[in-house]
Amino acid sequence: MQDSSCVLLFTCLSLASYASVPVAGTNRSLALLHIVYRHGDRTPISTYKNDPYPLSVWKEGPGQLTNIGCKQHYVLGGHLRNIYSDFITGDPHEIHVRSSDRDRCLASASCHLAGMYPPSGQWVWDAKFHWQPVPIHTRPVAEDPVLAPGEADCPEATKEAERIKSSPEGQLFLEKYHKLYVYLTEMSGSLINDWKTTERLFNALYIEKLYNYTLPNWTESVWSNMSYQNDQSFVFYAKTPLLQRLRAGPLLGDITTNMAAASENKSENNYKIFMYSTHDTEIASLREALEIFNNKAPEYCSTVVFELWHEGDDSYSVETYTLDAKHMDPQPLTIPGCGTQRCPLSTFLEVARAKVPADWSRECGLKKVFTFSTTELAIIAGVMAVLVLTVFVIGLYCACNQHNRKKRTIAYSPLPTDLSIN
Repeated sequence: MQDSSCVLLFTCLSLASYASVPVAGTNRSLALLHIVYRHGDRTPISTYKNDPYPLSVWKEGPGQLTNIGCKQHYVLGGHLRNIYSDFITGDPHEIHVRSSDRDRCLASASCHLAGMYPPSGQWVWDAKFHWQPVPIHTRPVAEDPVLAPGEADCPEATKEAERIKSSPEGQLFLEKYHKLYVYLTEMSGSLINDWKTTERLFNALYIEKLYNYTLPNWTESVWSNMSYQNDQSFVFYAKTPLLQRLRAGPLLGDITTNMAAASENKSENNYKIFMYSTHDTEIASLREALEIFNNKAPEYCSTVVFELWHEGDDSYSVETYTLDAKHMDPQPLTIPGCGTQRCPLSTFLEVARAKVPADWSRECGLKKVFTFSTTELAIIAGVMAVLVLTVFVIGLYCACNQHNRKKRTIAYSPLPTDLSIN
């Protein structure tokens, strides 16, 4: 990691608070926060066949958060605490934290909370430790469409991704960069044949370069093209409304449900902050779904903040911001469907819910949906009517038969068995 980046990380703590905190002299008040971020700096998840640096050179193991990554989130957590100093009290029970069940996400959440929720007052449990435990909730990635939709089974998303790849637009893109893929395959020793495989290769090289490992000479002439492919991989990841529903919809559903409950005073908990520790793919798909994506691969610690404000006229509005490890100054985002950066809650809910699946499992094709034509329904109704009539007739016959049998029964008294002759 370059020295300048480390200096930036440490100086971020001293940045001033921004306009997202309540403004004195107004009737506005911050009601709820949603903070969604990518994990911090990590080791490569995989390498390529001709890589001179095997995964064994990374002492943390593949795909793990590094010390730099932990420091990034510790700083980011402290920075957000400064920004929302009038909102965050330090009570660890006011925040609900959910993480993807990957070590790098869980560890990022821990480091982030250490910076965001240092103990004070009644929450100090040991004066020697400037840290307090905050629960982090998670689910296995295979069962988590909210924070790991790329790993949760969703056949329809897979089909849609393949459809995009085989579409005229996808094929034109692949044809345009065919020579690049051939070259990368030859040089790397691994099969590179599309934007996704190029992204995986670039990711390994990018991290090695970040840590000052000398890269092979062949990478220099194609670096910018690989970087572009890396960006496009995230564009294609949630390019269509269907992919946005299946990959960002569950998270948007969580966010909109929490906002609606808070605005209607129907929340079943006292949480003021909902925090999500996730991956670059989820950050990209979330921003694509809301049409606020910049078509760039999300940086480490890439964060999207949704502020729910209670206005003076008793209405609610939503403001959206973004920041990351390299750009700690929150930048306002205007959702196109809202028109302005300060979006009425009703409008935000309408825009967001358009991308929320009513039943994710069913829309993914995991539940069998039975449909019948009008003729089939008529036949089924006729059969059911005949069955009901048959049961009724049989029941009536049995009842009449039982009644007649009772009428034919002759009452009698048994003869005594102890008769004596005198």
